[in-house]
Amino acid sequence: MDKASLRSDFLQKRMNLTNDEVSAKNDLITRNLIESIAINGGETIHIFLPQINKKEIDTWNIIRQLQTFFPKIRIVAPYVIPKTKEMEHYVLDAQTRLNDNQWGIPEPDPSTSQPVHVEEINIIYIPLLTFDERGYRVGYGGGYYDRFLAKCRPNAVKTGLSFFEPVTSIDDINEYDIRMDACITPEKIWIW
Repeated sequence: MDKASLRSDFLQKRMNLTNDEVSAKNDLITRNLIESIAINGGETIHIFLPQINKKEIDTWNIIRQLQTFFPKIRIVAPYVIPKTKEMEHYVLDAQTRLNDNQWGIPEPDPSTSQPVHVEEINIIYIPLLTFDERGYRVGYGGGYYDRFLAKCRPNAVKTGLSFFEPVTSIDDINEYDIRMDACITPEKIWIW
């Protein structure tokens, strides 16, 4: 299937999940992530903040777990620059003031938050609607993450988070699509 069809199908599939199913899947993804992460302690980890009204993976529990088990890491969250397809990145800590953007996604306030350069990021957790067995993803269609990932260091680890197992193949992959290194689902961790 092509990205548009998959986007529509998996957004509906996600919205059809019950609150109990979402909660259980979130817990399993968080457990798999924490059990599998290989870090030394001083890394910078980029993670998206959830769009709760779209039943997106609730990354707040992941963030709390990372901060508890790895207190020396630095967590960074994205900020979408208005009227562009670009993102900036800011430290996410107890002092970070958050504002909801036009899609209802919380973002660090750029006027009061500490900026982080893309080259400093070691691990990126990526939002998606679905992915395929080759490691390509279907997001919401804006291209924000593809642009961001293209600027990251080659050795930055790009990991998707998905409620669902992969489809066999996404038919319309192009040269701008960045392949993930891994994807964490409730059932397993896919690695490429």
